[in-house]
Amino acid sequence: MKRLIYVCLCVPLVSAFGLSPVGAATGKVVRISLTSVWSTPSPDPMGITYDPRTHRLLITDSEVDEMPSLWKERNFFVVRRKGNLVAARTFKKFTVEPADLTLTRGRSLYIVDDDLDRVFRDTAGNDGLFGTRDDVTATVLMTHGFGSFDPEGLAWVPRARMLILTDGADAAQNARVYTIRQGKDHRFATSDDVVRHFGVHKYGFTDADGVAVMRFSHHLLIVSDRQSFILETTMGGELVRKIDISATGIKAASGITFAPGTDGSPSRLYITDRGVDNNVNPHENDGKLFELKIA
Repeated sequence: MKRLIYVCLCVPLVSAFGLSPVGAATGKVVRISLTSVWSTPSPDPMGITYDPRTHRLLITDSEVDEMPSLWKERNFFVVRRKGNLVAARTFKKFTVEPADLTLTRGRSLYIVDDDLDRVFRDTAGNDGLFGTRDDVTATVLMTHGFGSFDPEGLAWVPRARMLILTDGADAAQNARVYTIRQGKDHRFATSDDVVRHFGVHKYGFTDADGVAVMRFSHHLLIVSDRQSFILETTMGGELVRKIDISATGIKAASGITFAPGTDGSPSRLYITDRGVDNNVNPHENDGKLFELKIA
């Protein structure tokens, strides 16, 4: 992972997502799971998305390959919402740096690599599983083409045929969010793509890691491994609110997604926490998965 080490009118947000109206909000812990104790550990869980067909969370780790004592050539994990590991697989044939991933309505994942600065599409083969030998993979975006040199977070908006991509940037004040919408050809990296972006430094964010899209309002929820709040913005980049997660115990938020809650709620937030960076402690193994509700 490329990183410098640093020691409107808003639609009311209610109901299905358990989110309060615009204003002060706080993240409350529902469950904490240790990714560090899996049979194949994930010391630095990064990207996360939810597969409603299998009712499983899909998690990537872009740093485990840098830790010889833990590296088992697996950087993709299928996980129950309670945090139990179902399967450890790999994307290493095309990336050892899977920073984030997002699921389409088909049998495909978009996966971003923040070393190669590419977005890949990985399509499950005949076995219907991601991260196995019969996957079919293609590069769909070179992020340099629209100014992103440290792509980290990824989300997919099906109806708009649009990817949301966050960029950590080496210069903190340049951390940005990009929206990349396919044109009439329904393909990325062609002349009719529509690309827009906005900065998040003005809202107190010095990095932009994971991103999730709210179903009804299409607001963005963005996390940073350097800040102790979730940033909520409109799709155009206007501030909606900041959600305080300082009391949750999250050290370095890296990925975010929505999924049904383990407590029976129709939707909760799931956040990966990469903990201490392996560049600071090469022997660290402190990854966590948090399930949160918003109060």
